[in-house]
Amino acid sequence: GELDQDKLRAVVQKLFERCYECGRYEHALGVALEAMEVERVVEILDRSGGGGSGDALRFLKVLKYALGLATGWVMVGGSSSSTASSSSNGKSFRKEVVEVIAQHLQSIVDDGTISRAVRKASAVSLSQAYQILNDAGRVAVIVSKLLDGGLGGEPGQEEGDADGGLLGLQLCFDLMDSGDQSFANAVAANLPKKSAATADVAGDAPTDAAVGGEEEMGEGESIKRTDDVWDRYSKANRVLTGGFACELALSFLHKNSNSDRLIMENLKKALEERGVGRNSVLHNCAVLTHSYLNAGTTDDSFLRDHLEWMKKASNWAKFSATASLGVIHAGHITEAMPLLEPYLPASQAVADPSAVSPTGGYAEGGSLYALGLIHGSHAGSSSSDRKETNSFLRTHLRASHANEAMSHGASLAVGLTALGTNDLDAVTDLKELLYTDSAVAGEGAGIAIGMVLVGSGAGNVRHNVADARDADEVAEVVAELKNYARETQHEKIIRGIAMGLALVNYGQEENADAVIDEMRADRDPILRYGAQYALALAYCGTGSNKAVRILLHTAVSDVSDDVRMAAVIALAFVLYKTPHRVPQLVKLLLESFNPHVRYGSCMAVGIAMAGTGDAESIALLEPMLSDMTDFVRQGALLGTAMIYMQQADSGSNGKGGKKIKAFREKLVSTVSDKHQTTLTKMGAILATGLIDAGGRNCSLDLGSKNGFTKMTSAVGTVLWLQHWYWFPMMHMLSLAITPTFTIGLNRDFKFPKTFEITCNAKPSHYAYPKKLEEKKEEKKKRVETVTLSITAKSKARLARKKAKEGGESEGGSVPMEQDEDKLSTKESEDAGAKSMDIDGGTKSEEKVEESEVKTKPKREPEPTTFSLSNPCRITKAQAEVCAFDLEQRYRPIHHEEKPCGVIMVTDSTPGEDEDLGTVKAPSIESEDEADPPEPFEWTPPDHPDARRNSTDDALSSVDDKDPTTANSTSE
Repeated sequence: GELDQDKLRAVVQKLFERCYECGRYEHALGVALEAMEVERVVEILDRSGGGGSGDALRFLKVLKYALGLATGWVMVGGSSSSTASSSSNGKSFRKEVVEVIAQHLQSIVDDGTISRAVRKASAVSLSQAYQILNDAGRVAVIVSKLLDGGLGGEPGQEEGDADGGLLGLQLCFDLMDSGDQSFANAVAANLPKKSAATADVAGDAPTDAAVGGEEEMGEGESIKRTDDVWDRYSKANRVLTGGFACELALSFLHKNSNSDRLIMENLKKALEERGVGRNSVLHNCAVLTHSYLNAGTTDDSFLRDHLEWMKKASNWAKFSATASLGVIHAGHITEAMPLLEPYLPASQAVADPSAVSPTGGYAEGGSLYALGLIHGSHAGSSSSDRKETNSFLRTHLRASHANEAMSHGASLAVGLTALGTNDLDAVTDLKELLYTDSAVAGEGAGIAIGMVLVGSGAGNVRHNVADARDADEVAEVVAELKNYARETQHEKIIRGIAMGLALVNYGQEENADAVIDEMRADRDPILRYGAQYALALAYCGTGSNKAVRILLHTAVSDVSDDVRMAAVIALAFVLYKTPHRVPQLVKLLLESFNPHVRYGSCMAVGIAMAGTGDAESIALLEPMLSDMTDFVRQGALLGTAMIYMQQADSGSNGKGGKKIKAFREKLVSTVSDKHQTTLTKMGAILATGLIDAGGRNCSLDLGSKNGFTKMTSAVGTVLWLQHWYWFPMMHMLSLAITPTFTIGLNRDFKFPKTFEITCNAKPSHYAYPKKLEEKKEEKKKRVETVTLSITAKSKARLARKKAKEGGESEGGSVPMEQDEDKLSTKESEDAGAKSMDIDGGTKSEEKVEESEVKTKPKREPEPTTFSLSNPCRITKAQAEVCAFDLEQRYRPIHHEEKPCGVIMVTDSTPGEDEDLGTVKAPSIESEDEADPPEPFEWTPPDHPDARRNSTDDALSSVDDKDPTTANSTSE
């Protein structure tokens, strides 16, 4: 019979009541969220917060737990047994729950009777809640209150709270960590601006100018801000839109690079020795590997020292080689134009587009692409510089339609510099290029339109485009793209549009279902391929069971190999917050008969488990390293390299060190193995760059420290995977990798050198891998031949014979037996002496060695904890065993967060002297160059003044000599 619903409800109600009695509100919240009942969540939070102000800290813990569940919970997308009145849409349910949590957090923040520490902690969680709701205005209000020095309703509000200002700046850095530049721009736009007279937000009533500027906030509440407070606002704007976060990353990667130049030297030598240097694919991959190894470090010395080797690249390989400079100098905005000036297209091409040649232009196109990579790789780069560069690139884009390479580079660069801006003018320029029906340029234009509109959901019923007029126009553009994909004959253009549509639906979840279903049902396999990545990006990090179910079904049922491969890879994006599920899911797919599915499985495991050094994942990929199909071996090499990123020689937690060493050796041997195919060698070369990416200071991570999905990382990884079809997409790894650095900053944005973080693990577990050593040619030692006793006797016999012959000829005679006895005795004595020498030597050497062993000091045990200086590298795994020392002089303003990224610190003894360091962006000029000489005058040798000066010098030298010498000289 059917279950009695009323009885079931009664049982569940009793469970809830039991949880309330025991104070186990977390358990009740789990059940309510699983059932997707908003009313239940409201009831639980109301009961939890009903204990009065004394229980505020406990209530805050419950709210933080609820917020963590709501953002990281695996939403099942509705249940047939659910009787909830709420929508079955997972995204809308999450929004409702977060709104409820935000209301309770706001009540704590506004309650002046609660302690300041609890209110500030609530403000941090409230900011994250509003960020989930994509409400930049309310985030700006919280940041503004903190920058003003308090949260309202506190005694001493007028003096201001410096710590509150630091917490406001900390929130700004945390916003940048999520990788959404457009949201950061929106927050900055909502912050108060300093002006002579500012209008009242509520009543539009002008106010008088104060000494430091005055701003009307809220309902007629006037806040007078001092110059110090306005200085905090300028710092906040510098973080959000001024590119300071990018400067910090660039400075750290440049100064702390642990890149091993010998890796590239050996790779170049291996390619040249086997005559593989003539293979343009492998040469191109080697140049790209160099850019991976030095991504963001600005160190391109190897290329400068081997320009002839780099110049071997031709046509599209030249395009890629030039663009690789953008990966190396990612974020180096101040020096971008001087660096790329030799390669950029001539300015006359802009004035007269007809002067652009339809052939060549590979270096010019690559330089435009590099310019986009420099400005677009880090979300924290300067907004004003991005806009300026974007307009420069669009000018070249409009002028270069005749040249495929230049227009391709320009279109990708425009997409990178306008990432997520929803800029309609940029979309229009790209659409014009798309309609020229050029295959390569069209593919770039399709992807670039997706980058400009990333996450907007344009064309869907619900979207994120703020302006209604723009939303209609953008929706028309998306509809045109879909139609054009069905009309064009170029597969590359169809793929570009398919990937563009996938990017548009980033983070849209159920809102994107209509578009995804339409693409999945299409007859064209390329559009179905795009649908898999649309699913990956729409449900990125949600762990949606519905999305996983669709992807697994496609992975085993679609008729196209490429679609099946994409479906398996997409699993890694959907499940990246629960990475250990990915190896379990693809375990059987790794044994598939279809090599494309096996390749996709390798890449999925690599992306999900990147930087973990997970032994089980490595064991899964190990058999794939010797697979029958070459590109499966390539995928296994790339996947394993991703897992081993930032792993010490001793392995993860001191385990697996031998396997890491064996894998590194395998990479070297694969490149020089003449039996391996080009595709496998390509995998080994790229894996060499991946495993030590960014000077060994970068890792592939799709999430930020606060649990948000990093838009730049997700987009960069998806586009990097397109190198399967088009090698220039390899450069997109620059967006995907994240610097794993930690830096503590004071209120002046300088870093105290005495600030330290304690790591509760052995130093060897998280040390940099040991650098390679040059093999020295060993001189062959001459080995002395050992004389055997038989040889000695035969020599003695010959000697006696000669002596006898000589004696007979001279007339003398020697008794034969006597002579033989003497000689044999002598030889045996010599041989014995030699043997004694040898034996004695070995014995004495053994004694020496024994004494050395005895005198050798015992190896001290490795410490179990150590301190990390400021700034330092802290990997994702290492952050779990690191803690702040709250007894030191400098303490983090928000000590509950993980010790990674940028940390604002307070000074417990502000009166004492400080040892501070300043963040400086690297310069193209060498730091080791000699200083310029002091000003001097130079006179040509033939000039009359020069002759006169030389005569005067000669006379003065004579006068300076000893008088007697001078007289003798004159005589």
